[in-house]
Amino acid sequence: MVDDPKKPPLDGIIPELAPLITFLEIDARPTAIVRLNKDHTSGIDAITALYENHAWKLSRDPQRDTQDVIQALHCELEGKPDISLLHGRSISGKRWEIRICGEFGVVIAADTTQEHDEAERKVEDSADNAKYSSRDWTRGDASGDSTWIGFIRSRDWASTSLGPMSTWSQLFRQHILAIMANPNPRLLIWGKDMTFVYNEACVQLFGEAHPFALGRNATEPWSESWTSLKPLVSRGYQGYATRQHDLALALERKGSLEETYWDMTILPILDMGGEVVGVVNELTETSMTVLGERRRAAITNLSDNIASATTFQELWAAVLKGLEASTTDIPSAILYEVIPEETDRDDSAVEETLWSVRCALVGALGVGEAAKEAITEFAFSAEASTAMDIAEACRQAWHTREPVPLSAEEKTLPTAFSSTIQGRGSGEPVKEALVYPINSTTGGPAFGFLIIGLNPRSNLDSYYRLWLHIVVDFIEKAASLISLPQEQRRAKTIADDMVTSLAHQLRFMTLQVERSEAKFTRLASTAPTGMFMYDGEGRMLYVNDTYLEMLGETRESYHSRGVDESHWQVYIHEDDLPRLVESWQEVSEKKRPVTLEYRLKKPWKTVDTVSGQETIGENWVLLNAFPEIEADGKITSIQGWLTNISHRKFSEKLMSQRLNDALENKRQTENFIDMTSHEMRNPLSAILQSADSIVSTLSSSSFGATHEMVALQYDVLEDLVDAAQTIILCAQHQKRIVDDILTMSKLDADLLEISPDRVRLPMLVEKALKMYEAELERADIEAKLCVEPTYDELNVDWVLLDPSRCLQVIINLLTNSIKFTRNSDVREIKIVLGASYAKPTGKHHRVNFIPPRPSRSSQQIRAAGLTDESPGEDIYLQIGVYDTGSGLTEDEMKVLFQRFQQGSPKTYKHYGGSGLGLFISRELCELQGGQIGVASGNGKTVFTFFVRAKRCGDTSADDPAGKPRFPSCFVSASASPMAYSRRSSNSTAAITTVTTTTMMTTTTASMADKSLKPDMHVLIVEDNIINQKVLSTQLKRAGCIVHVANHGLECLEFLDKSIYCSKLGGNVPLSIVLLDLEMPTMDGLTCIRHIRERQHAGQIERHIPVIAVTANARSEQISMAIEAGMDSVVTKPFRIPELVPQMERLIVELASAGEIAVEA
Repeated sequence: MVDDPKKPPLDGIIPELAPLITFLEIDARPTAIVRLNKDHTSGIDAITALYENHAWKLSRDPQRDTQDVIQALHCELEGKPDISLLHGRSISGKRWEIRICGEFGVVIAADTTQEHDEAERKVEDSADNAKYSSRDWTRGDASGDSTWIGFIRSRDWASTSLGPMSTWSQLFRQHILAIMANPNPRLLIWGKDMTFVYNEACVQLFGEAHPFALGRNATEPWSESWTSLKPLVSRGYQGYATRQHDLALALERKGSLEETYWDMTILPILDMGGEVVGVVNELTETSMTVLGERRRAAITNLSDNIASATTFQELWAAVLKGLEASTTDIPSAILYEVIPEETDRDDSAVEETLWSVRCALVGALGVGEAAKEAITEFAFSAEASTAMDIAEACRQAWHTREPVPLSAEEKTLPTAFSSTIQGRGSGEPVKEALVYPINSTTGGPAFGFLIIGLNPRSNLDSYYRLWLHIVVDFIEKAASLISLPQEQRRAKTIADDMVTSLAHQLRFMTLQVERSEAKFTRLASTAPTGMFMYDGEGRMLYVNDTYLEMLGETRESYHSRGVDESHWQVYIHEDDLPRLVESWQEVSEKKRPVTLEYRLKKPWKTVDTVSGQETIGENWVLLNAFPEIEADGKITSIQGWLTNISHRKFSEKLMSQRLNDALENKRQTENFIDMTSHEMRNPLSAILQSADSIVSTLSSSSFGATHEMVALQYDVLEDLVDAAQTIILCAQHQKRIVDDILTMSKLDADLLEISPDRVRLPMLVEKALKMYEAELERADIEAKLCVEPTYDELNVDWVLLDPSRCLQVIINLLTNSIKFTRNSDVREIKIVLGASYAKPTGKHHRVNFIPPRPSRSSQQIRAAGLTDESPGEDIYLQIGVYDTGSGLTEDEMKVLFQRFQQGSPKTYKHYGGSGLGLFISRELCELQGGQIGVASGNGKTVFTFFVRAKRCGDTSADDPAGKPRFPSCFVSASASPMAYSRRSSNSTAAITTVTTTTMMTTTTASMADKSLKPDMHVLIVEDNIINQKVLSTQLKRAGCIVHVANHGLECLEFLDKSIYCSKLGGNVPLSIVLLDLEMPTMDGLTCIRHIRERQHAGQIERHIPVIAVTANARSEQISMAIEAGMDSVVTKPFRIPELVPQMERLIVELASAGEIAVEA
């Protein structure tokens, strides 16, 4: 039902109080309900206010009244053992009266003061106001009606004797509204036709007759019970109120007649003339109470009858007599006894095998002679029957020890058992029965079977089933007591057999324990691990010989020691003793397993089996201990093992020493290589610059064959130029060897890093050709770049790869081709560039790629920094270098890509080289996810390699000129040098790129001189006097104004005088600083940090361009210089024609960025 919003609040109130609260809510007397809990043990009273009615809440201070009531009740309850003594008493000076019902008290205001009158007036006013918000649903549709009210309103009352709802009288409407609002069952019988009208709570009363009974004559829905009801209803129509307790009514509910009991109060309804127009029937169902009392009496009767039985014959007779009075709940019953058979087998065998069991009829109740004669005796075996009958039901009950149901509807109940005799039950045939086994409480076989016919007018609910279980339980206990003497005799025989058997088993188990103990003793004594067992206090229970041997103790001396800490101080290393004590507390107090490594004072000794040398070291042991805990949480023992791990500790120490030695050796090797590289690059730089100076001087137009002071013949002048160029070539060769050694050291240490960057590959190849244009011109070699159609078909533009490493491979292959082609009749070199989505196989250039090393192939992609998650599309770029050199044989090609290997011994003699270039090229290709290969014939050789790259997105913002169009063949031209800069990633190489020294023609040198900005002021900071002098001379010849400083401190002092510190009075012009790194007094890195700090603090007014000029060429050293504040890094050796353009480019970049000002 839908809750009425104007009903009193019932949240938290038990359902039994709901009708009372409904009544009190309209009562004009202030009334409250309290809960009284009396705690007899502590003497504390708990009083809780549960409800106050409307009149109570209209008082001047309802909250204060509630507190006064609770306080008054506390005073009244003090010293009273029973709260029921308060019933009917006045409390707090007769201000309130209290009524006690169980643990609840109803407190009613007893005074009739003005306050009460005012509260009553407010209640009346509230009732008057209710007229304007009527809930009379009989007169119109009221919002919020419940489903039941909607059902009543939709009923066709016109077809009944009551007529349409609109014609109902006011008196009838009032009673209809009253019973429909009542949550308890209420029935209205109206008019001479005795028409039924009932509320929702009565639906369960009518059962299947609802809604047929609504609006019908009383005799129709209650035809079965009208005989009992008619006198009560007639007396009500005569104007008498009638009350009837526990009235038996047979109601059709759940599809069948059901035995029910009701308390009824029938009140007459009088009209204005005093005539009876109907009755109101107030009903309360008492079926559970009546049935409970009846069944308790039946159990008491059964218990009294079977209490004196001493034999099974007496018991069976007493059972039938005790059940005879239960005519309603047990309308019929049949009792069978299991006939014991003489056998040599014990009960367990009988129960287990379920061999043939015979049953004999003892007696029956409520069945005719035909049923008794139907089966007087039967037998059943282990095998199930195909049809359900009495024997099969008993077999199942015997096996499961649970009741088995029989049903007439399912045709499992024999017809002879379904009919009852007069005087038992309701006169209806039995429809269901239960076959109960009378089991032995000791677990033995059943004593018999009791078949109980069930009451046809009662559902087999949990209460009925529980009562039947109690009945059978009484019978089972009585039968078990009677059988006890017999069981005792049989049990004694079984016990004697068991004692004999247990004695044999005990002897056998004792032998087994002794054998197990002997095995454990042998195992513990020969175990290489120390074993121990202590009690919770630390007293030794057991230790094996290995444990004592580890400690260096004998069993006698060990037993003589105590259990305190001094015991451990004898043989535990003093540094490890606190940790051992802490671990013992962990296992003994916190009851946790522990593992600990500690040292003993006894030294560890071992003898080398090969050399025979004795080794002495620290004696390390590994302790594993755990507590053995009983169910009550007490530690019974602490057990564990002690393992000698001295050899492992010695090996770990030895390995650590060797690792440290290896790291130190590696550090010293790197330092040696760095020092060698530094010391070789410094003089190489001076050699190159001096040779450049000689060539440019002798080749200049201002220097003639005849001079004021010197007269040289033309052939002598040509020899001098040739000698200077030879010096340059030798210096270049020596520089490449130094670079290869540095690269090899990084490869060996796995320190070589791949740094992908955006690049256009044709421009990279073009750059390599430009670098070696002078050498190609001297050797009269025609070199060209050919871009295959596949490159343009795939629309390849910017790609992501490591440009420096790719360029290094191209240069290695290009210089190799130059070296082997310069003496050939036909001197041509062709670089072919192609692209594909698939991994190249080498068939395009007819080469066989060298298989990658297994240790490298699995890491190529990861090492290259290009993973599947990297943005861009995968693409393979392939480069082939063709030359017309002398060619290679098959045997020579097999060893080409190995470390320090050349094609043949004559190669070094004729062409020079170290044998590292191709090996390094192979490593660099594999690191970039590629491979390299070679193919050769007489007069033709091709080296081909490919790398994996990623296609980049649109870079038009970085390159305003857009994508250049490369011709199919590009002939080399002049080039500019490369160096690492912090401001550009596309136009420069990665940090491992060094400035490549190339031969420069007179035309190139003159172009560099002309492009140089006039009046460029350069500060050279260099500690090497030779390098300082050569570099200064070359820059002066190039048109620069040069200043020099010997170390970083002098550099800072010069800057204080420069225009960058005009606030300090400086006025010396300065354009750029060339700063060496390795210097005394103050090195270059410290100096640049001071410069940038002063610049940040404002002492230096503008950004000073600084280029690091260093012989430290390792990538981490270059990175360190950039991080310190260098704008660019140029590694030695270098040439002035390559350095000067970079100086200009740096100044232009800084000026474009607005970091420096360019003088006009």
